[in-house]
Amino acid sequence: MSNTTGCVSVADSLRNARVALRSALYDAALELLDHCEDWPSDVVEDAVVLKAEAIGRRDAVAALSYLASVNDVPSSPAGRFNFAIQLGKAHAAVRNFTRAETRYAEARALMGAVPDGVHTMAYHDLRMRWFRRECDPTAPEVALAIAHPDPSIASAAYAYRAWLHAGKEDYRAHIADLRRAVEYATMPTAEPVDVATLAASTHALTQVAFETADGEAMAAARRASEAIAWTPDLHVSHFMTVRAFGWDAFMRGRAAEAQWTFKDARALARNATSRVMTHADRAYVARMSGNEFWAAEELAQADALAYEIRWESTFGEERQLLVMLAVLHAATDAPRAQRYAAMYSQVGTENVDPALALHSDRRAIAHARYAEGRIDQTLGRRDAAIAALQEAYEIFAVSSFHFRATLTAAALAELTGESRWRDVGARHANSYPDCPLATMAQDAVAREDAMPAQLSPLQRQLARAVWAGADAPELSRRFSRSVYTVERQIELICTAFGVASRAALLQEARRRSLA
Repeated sequence: MSNTTGCVSVADSLRNARVALRSALYDAALELLDHCEDWPSDVVEDAVVLKAEAIGRRDAVAALSYLASVNDVPSSPAGRFNFAIQLGKAHAAVRNFTRAETRYAEARALMGAVPDGVHTMAYHDLRMRWFRRECDPTAPEVALAIAHPDPSIASAAYAYRAWLHAGKEDYRAHIADLRRAVEYATMPTAEPVDVATLAASTHALTQVAFETADGEAMAAARRASEAIAWTPDLHVSHFMTVRAFGWDAFMRGRAAEAQWTFKDARALARNATSRVMTHADRAYVARMSGNEFWAAEELAQADALAYEIRWESTFGEERQLLVMLAVLHAATDAPRAQRYAAMYSQVGTENVDPALALHSDRRAIAHARYAEGRIDQTLGRRDAAIAALQEAYEIFAVSSFHFRATLTAAALAELTGESRWRDVGARHANSYPDCPLATMAQDAVAREDAMPAQLSPLQRQLARAVWAGADAPELSRRFSRSVYTVERQIELICTAFGVASRAALLQEARRRSLA
């Protein structure tokens, strides 16, 4: 076969395909590598390995199938080394670690055949240490991987070492290594640094920087995000990164910026779950900003989309969205809140945060226990809720996850009425300048204290719903009560507040800072 394809040589196609792959332009890479199996022997070995990598970025099973079809192509020691490495990566991606180790053993015997083979092998040994949950960031292969001359591999090695630090609960080192990983986004390099690696590290850094109120780390994440040429294949990392920027703005007292950022995130959403997430985010910020009407509008849109979702197929932040929806509805629509709570209980807490769980990170336990506690709180299981939330709080506090610790302490203050939880919540919230949640725990307890003591739980729910603008027919539907029963309950609520009409009830609620 000729060394040219049209006016472009196969060597050029191979080089362009490598650039496309590192730029997360996978369709372009695959188009350039079309029929590469028939290319000349001096490039075909590299071409089929690169094609397998491009396929594997979207589908590891398909990559394994493709590699099986070209198993006869590699013949040189260098070609067999790279092929064995690619097979090992694909097997590891589908969690077949035994097969992955077998392929890496084959590569290890050939690593002298390629430049920097020792460093490349060390990098893949580091990945396997990560997969096996062996959290030793001082292992010899870690230093060798980070010293790799390829900036794409060095950046990825820092990211993997960051998770090894997290497994040892050294979160300062975790953040430091993530910052080192994303610094490659702004470094001048001969070839593009792998954008998918940078995107994943930027998402991780943004999330942990927001959670820990680390302003310098957040600034580093913003610089990296601005430098990354985001592509459609990176939409998940892009969406979650922008969403974390929104929450960071909210926690620093910039509610309007947060709302606009969540709107930007919605434009990046590619599925119903992501769209529900942005509606719930905006509802939360609207409620904390005192705009209950806006919060109700966003919640209504979230509810409409939520019916389309197969929640058993969700994981991570997607599954925790059920908890957020239950909590948001708990104040004004107990039946709907309990529906979301029941759905969460049904699908379970497995894979609440698979990234953390994979690295033996105790924060995975905290996320699960927080979710369980909030669900128990919504369902009225007070003792179980307190036990779960206390366990979650202890882990979040040790991890300096101030956002989650604030939310958990506020829930415990509401459940127990203990001033110590109000103080704890304020202390964590004050890690962020001008944080609107600094008085959240105090406000939640104060709102409950401002309610007449004789009101039943149902009447408290109805009162909040009335303040939010719901009328009797809507309340009848929500609470499965007749309109007559709802009207009677509203009369009793008015009596408890010492007023004679709904208009006066709303005025009194505002006077007590309840509406």
